[in-house]
Amino acid sequence: MEPNEKLLSLVADIYDASLDDSRWTATLGSIVALAGGQSGGLVRIGAAGEAVISHAVGVEPAYIRSYIETYEPFDPSRSVLHAPVGQIQTIRDWIDVDEFRTTAFYNEWTRPQGLEDAANILLDKSAEGISRLSIMKTGGPVDRRMYQVISHLTPHVQRAMLVRQRLEQQNALETTSVRTLDALRSAVLLLDADGHITHANASARAILDEADVLRSVHGRLVTADPNTDRVLRQALAGTVLGDRAMTSASISLHLAARDGSHYVGHLLPLTAGRRQMFAANHDACAVLFVGKAALDTIVAPDLIRKLFKLTPAELRVFLAIVEIGGVPDVARSMGVAETTIKTHLTRIFMKTGTKRQADLVRLIAAFTPPIKI
Repeated sequence: MEPNEKLLSLVADIYDASLDDSRWTATLGSIVALAGGQSGGLVRIGAAGEAVISHAVGVEPAYIRSYIETYEPFDPSRSVLHAPVGQIQTIRDWIDVDEFRTTAFYNEWTRPQGLEDAANILLDKSAEGISRLSIMKTGGPVDRRMYQVISHLTPHVQRAMLVRQRLEQQNALETTSVRTLDALRSAVLLLDADGHITHANASARAILDEADVLRSVHGRLVTADPNTDRVLRQALAGTVLGDRAMTSASISLHLAARDGSHYVGHLLPLTAGRRQMFAANHDACAVLFVGKAALDTIVAPDLIRKLFKLTPAELRVFLAIVEIGGVPDVARSMGVAETTIKTHLTRIFMKTGTKRQADLVRLIAAFTPPIKI
């Protein structure tokens, strides 16, 4: 392969390594070989000052360990950390050769490996840390050919390292986002326009596993109630028309389980801005929040009573309607006539500004703590 072809092939390998970290060692080996070096390393120094050799070739593990544990602070090449980013520097740029050969670093670490010089490049420098590339040479100082090869490859290595850092930051952000979603009491499902589930948090997975209120059929979300399912499909289908056809308001859904318990769903369309912040990597166009209509037994009942000025009897009926179901079942459980329950229910509707029992269920959900405790 001609020299230019080798360079072009190596540039492609460098960018491949930015997407697959396991390829860096082989790519670094190719860089060292093409430059005429003996060994090389990618060194990362974190914000706290600790040095880590991310990848190394041509250096025995024992020397890698001793460098990190003992010799790194005494390496003259460390001065590259104060040089301009992207500039190639050698040991001779920082210390006289004769003086260098009297140092413990040279006699105990460099010389036993047959090394005489090194080309060092500061790849990036930020608040998160510093990265540098070192290519070490035997048989004399860094020559013109090594300079030329390294100077050609350096911009590509810098860009590749930047891409890698951005990917790592994105992965860390996604990990944090997933943990945050899993900490929510409410079920959270990211959906595409066809209703396929692109992501579900821990609470959502628990509901899907029960296959009662919500089910996953070949990856597509299905609700237990046909009417609710139809409303959901229509809302999701509207997202394919684009952001201008979508409203920013959520759509409320009332969901009932086989045991009579109630759930409330809120479907929020994701416009371009929201999608970028919340679901860029999930191909989602809407997010569905689902929570069981159940009160915190310590805080919520008293808060609702005070907020809506309910009498003790009205509060008991309010909670019973949500937790038990319709008027006949509530009347039987409380041992009173249905007309009495209806009278209380009429007053509850007036005081809370609601019209239906389903509205009370939604109201209850608003008082449920969103975070698992």
